[in-house]
Amino acid sequence: MAPFPDEVDVFTGPHWRMKQLVGLYCEKLSKTNFSNNNDFRSFLQSLCATFKEFKMHEQIENEYIIGLLQQRCCTVYNVHSDNKLSEMLSLFEKGLHNVKVNMHRL
Repeated sequence: MAPFPDEVDVFTGPHWRMKQLVGLYCEKLSKTNFSNNNDFRSFLQSLCATFKEFKMHEQIENEYIIGLLQQRCCTVYNVHSDNKLSEMLSLFEKGLHNVKVNMHRL
């Protein structure tokens, strides 16, 4: 009888990417000149794109991974919620919009 195939590792790659992004922003925080509107806007744009990636990561986990885990174990309930990512993303998008509006006024 052939051995069971190894399961596909769906955690290492995506979670490595999330850790990589957090590290990137720790570095960007120390290098951004927040009194310069162009630096600040660039930082917000980049951070907004990253939070969109975080949110997509969470949606993929919620739609595919958690469903598989729930099939395997009937006691897994709502263990992987949005964790305020939608709210954070909305705040970054509003901030970015305000920076753009204020730069056009100058």
